[in-house]
Amino acid sequence: MKHRVALAGVFAAVLVTSACGGGGSSSSSGSTATTTTTTAAATADPVEWTGTFCEGISPTIEGVVDLLKAMFEGGAQDPAAQKTAMLDYTSKAGKSLTEAGEKLADLGAPTAESQALHDELVKFFTDSGKEMVTVNGELAALDPADPEFSTKLGELGSDEADPSKLQEQIKKLQEDPKLGEAFKQAPQCVAMAETLKSLGS
Repeated sequence: MKHRVALAGVFAAVLVTSACGGGGSSSSSGSTATTTTTTAAATADPVEWTGTFCEGISPTIEGVVDLLKAMFEGGAQDPAAQKTAMLDYTSKAGKSLTEAGEKLADLGAPTAESQALHDELVKFFTDSGKEMVTVNGELAALDPADPEFSTKLGELGSDEADPSKLQEQIKKLQEDPKLGEAFKQAPQCVAMAETLKSLGS
């Protein structure tokens, strides 16, 4: 979980920036090189697809906000409070990201053009969810009273599911004509964007 608190901060900053800039209520995801074999048919309704994305990512955002709040309120100097906050964050993130990956895989890509984006998101959510579940288990075994707690905390997990990778995906979704428009219509995305805008204000 290398620098997980820092990554959480990057994640929050990326999402807030994306919500407040670039086209109104746009803050979701896009795709890059790696693809996975999910559902080949492009049959998903774009509004349902983007809504599923936002529904899956929202609990993670809330977890990031709660984590950062705990850190700013003294958790960074209190190992026990830090562990509690991190356990809560990784638990919420692991569950929501894993479920989002499964739901998007079941839905399939919303358009033929967005198949690569869809596959990348499914992979990102699946990998990130597994990472958070693993980190949660490793974190539970750490003793806050251990003088090496902070060092061991920083060594947990890997950087494979770096939340900052969402930045590029968000930009690609915003730039996609159909998905960008669907994002503005999906109730889950509208609610998420409003939450992020309030964080950035």
